[in-house]
Amino acid sequence: MHARSIRNRLLRLAQNIRPQGDESFTLEELCRSMWREDKRKFLQIAKGTSLSLFVRQFELDDVERGERGRQMRRRE
Repeated sequence: MHARSIRNRLLRLAQNIRPQGDESFTLEELCRSMWREDKRKFLQIAKGTSLSLFVRQFELDDVERGERGRQMRRRE
């Protein structure tokens, strides 16, 4: 892969993560974006690496978000 191609892919990724135009992002933001896009693929990538530290937090966030969504639907 050529440097220009890599740069373009990273710019598209940054645009997906931070549409406001800021091209910098944290490792957690990158991992969270990958988690939301494809959890199974992220789990494969994270297996046996320090990225697996994010998995538990992302799972808890998903549960919390689901609970908030159910509460909002009950109120309606």
